[in-house]
Order: sequence, then structure tokens, then C-alpha cells
Amino acid sequence: MGTVLDGILRSPKIKTEFLKCLRGIVLKALNDTQLLILRKIDKMQRIANANHSGNGGNGGDGYKTLNSLLENISQEHKKALSTLKFNAKVLKELGLIDYGEKYERRPVELTDMGKIFLRVLEGDK
Repeated sequence: MGTVLDGILRSPKIKTEFLKCLRGIVLKALNDTQLLILRKIDKMQRIANANHSGNGGNGGDGYKTLNSLLENISQEHKKALSTLKFNAKVLKELGLIDYGEKYERRPVELTDMGKIFLRVLEGDK
């Protein structure tokens, strides 16, 4: 697998085509609710990182727990909380987000793979 990826990354043309294809696959595989959750977590992490480095206020999106994030999305986008929780569970099972376990809660965050997939989706902004 490593040699295949090395070949892809060495050729700018193939790399561009590969990322375009991967973006299409991810967009078909993930639903709008899952994409919304990924983007909200990314926004939350960017705000938290800016605050941590002393670059600004919290902007009102400094959620810590999965529940607080999903409750905000539910209110803001008129989506059922149960639907959001189900989709967050799917994202966790895919390895794109993490929020700990039932008795070991952690702040919700994108995994490294979640960050990579989101960068691919957003066109590497």
C-alpha cells in the first residue's frame, strides 16, 4: 500500500485526480448531517486553538462535550438530537471523531483521519 501511495504523491497530475476521486467518494459515503457534525467540530477546535494561543475570544462555539455540540446543532439546524447522536456514533465508528467512552468522557474532537478527510472535502483550504 505504501508504494502505491508514494507513486500517487509523486505525480502532481495523479495526486490531483486521486484527491478529486477521494473527495467524490467521501461526499457520497457521508450524509449531510455527518458532514455538518465534522465541520462544527472542526470550527470548535479552531476556535479553541486560537483561544489557547491567545489569539481571540471564544466566539460562542467553545463546546467541550459531544452533547453540548449536538444540542447546539439541533437547535440551530432544527435536527432531532437522536439523529445527531446516531450520526456522531457512525463518525466515531469510522474513526473520524472521538469523544471517549461512556465512563471515560473526553471533549469531542476530530481524529487525525477526520482532519485529513475534512481537508480533502474542503479542497485543502
